[in-house]
Amino acid sequence: MKILLSAYACEPNKGSEPGVGWGWAVELAQYHQVWVVTRDNNRPVIEAYLKSKPEFQNENMNFIYVGLPKALTFWKKGNRGIRLYYTLWQQKAAKVASKWNERIQFDLVQHVTFVSYTQVTYMYKLNIPLIWGPVSGGENIPPGIKIEMSVKEKMTEAVRKMSQQMALMMPSIRKTMKTAKYILVATDETKGKIPQKYQCKTQIVPAIGLETIPDFATTKKNSDKVRIIMAGRLIYWKAFDIGLKAFLCIADQFPNAELHILGEGNKKEELKKIAGAYLGKQVFFEPPVPHDRIFEFYSEYDVFLNTTLRDSGCMTMMEAMSVGLPCIAIATGGPEVLLTCNSEGKIAPCSYEGCIEKIADCLGEIIENPAYRESISITQINFLRSRLLMEKKMELLNEIYNTVSRTSVTDVGV
Repeated sequence: MKILLSAYACEPNKGSEPGVGWGWAVELAQYHQVWVVTRDNNRPVIEAYLKSKPEFQNENMNFIYVGLPKALTFWKKGNRGIRLYYTLWQQKAAKVASKWNERIQFDLVQHVTFVSYTQVTYMYKLNIPLIWGPVSGGENIPPGIKIEMSVKEKMTEAVRKMSQQMALMMPSIRKTMKTAKYILVATDETKGKIPQKYQCKTQIVPAIGLETIPDFATTKKNSDKVRIIMAGRLIYWKAFDIGLKAFLCIADQFPNAELHILGEGNKKEELKKIAGAYLGKQVFFEPPVPHDRIFEFYSEYDVFLNTTLRDSGCMTMMEAMSVGLPCIAIATGGPEVLLTCNSEGKIAPCSYEGCIEKIADCLGEIIENPAYRESISITQINFLRSRLLMEKKMELLNEIYNTVSRTSVTDVGV
């Protein structure tokens, strides 16, 4: 098939949005002819990467670079003004894509980044079958978990919830939902935000996936230590303080256990204060690790702990699972999807103190029982192989593509 992929964010060797866009582009090109419409400032990175990595060069993967004139975007600085910039970019991208469609005659268009149902896309204007997503953005901090937030952080959460409601009233988003042949969502929370009349064409498909399971998965650790790793941005809604406090509850009981924290963010110094006398003895902060070494890094640990409260994907957790680390996580958003294979590591959201207590109990059980750790590890790796490898996701997507190709644009259920 000839597929147009809408991926504003698309860069190799990146996480988050750019990694999602790149991952879909590379994988789709294994099966179809793909034209990726993306932001023009991604061009130097993409072209340099493809030049240095011949194995990623694929004649099926083509790029359409779209930019906005500086006269219209002088006000954009970093993330300031990004929503308006993105909206203007989407409008121009749709016009450029329309001209390409006249020449190529695409079979369908799929929008993948930005990965949020609250952000517009104008690809429905191409009048070809549209697949929207996977999108997320419906995740919120569970109301029972009362974490400490600054005034700015509270405003961020309030604006987030407001945008979730306002999105459903935006004409472009309503038109996208109505026109789309399929709406792919990353989590149950986002699925719940889609109006009931479109639920029949809404399906949960994680936005992220793995290319392969590393060869050193399930490698046994030859150490008397039990090393726990937490990784991610050290910001308020990642709630590293919950995981750290849970570990401190059992640190004296298990002197052979260590908690290692990988990440940077404005909560780092606060976390060091919480660690107190345990810092440098049983609690350690790791320096940054290059992304191409992350699997090797994780393989040195025994348990992965995740306390993020509104993450739609959680690639760090997926990467840790892939090298055999049993995962413990608060069951919200993406982590909940990743733990559908087993309940042992799921921590049901409750109160702040309740989460700390449950995680402490779970850590204690998993630290003192190596056989239990191994059984969880095997279950999770098998789940990754069956559901979350990009190869498996493409089997599902190809079924969707074939269904879409047999129907016309006007056949979409509304």
